[in-house]
Amino acid sequence: MERYRKAFRQKVIPRYYRGSLHVAAFAVIQLVALVVVAARVRWSLEAIIIIGMALTYATTFTYFLHRFLLHRKIPGFGWAHKMHHWHHTFYQSHAMEYDTLDDVYMLLMPPWIQLFYYVVYLPVLTLATGLIFGSEVIVPFIFGLTLWYGIYELIHWMEHLPPGRGLLRHSLFRWLRNHHVIHHSRLKDEANFGIVEPSWDYVFGTKK
Repeated sequence: MERYRKAFRQKVIPRYYRGSLHVAAFAVIQLVALVVVAARVRWSLEAIIIIGMALTYATTFTYFLHRFLLHRKIPGFGWAHKMHHWHHTFYQSHAMEYDTLDDVYMLLMPPWIQLFYYVVYLPVLTLATGLIFGSEVIVPFIFGLTLWYGIYELIHWMEHLPPGRGLLRHSLFRWLRNHHVIHHSRLKDEANFGIVEPSWDYVFGTKK
């Protein structure tokens, strides 16, 4: 595995890439976005319900995207399948942890996808939501989706840390990590597509 990872890094990771900058940039953008949007939310029970709806939408969308786009070869989206295949070949059930911070190149979403999420996906989706449900839902909905993205990257990061490190000392996070380890086994195309939480895996019978 060590020899394979070394060859993989030389072939796939660009020479200019720095994992520390990738992590720092994402953390700053995510925190700033959360603070800015949270300051504009008119906090009420209704706002909390809308945020909950946004989180429900996000976890549902993530499950189906992961299961049917990233684990299937769909015409026009071969690049997505290829990038996800890199993730699964670099991180396998017996070698889930990264060796150096530059290895997050195969763990975090690429910077251009992160930029697309904030600049294109969020504005288009929230505008459509506002047109359908009214302008009062836009800000809490944006907050929910922004919160989700941070949770997604954080939980996925933790699932690739060594067992017993940080929050992984707690039973809930150990359970989530084990859930994800199974997805990185030979069952990768069949089971445990819920990265942050497994509710849809239970519903559709893909929980192992």
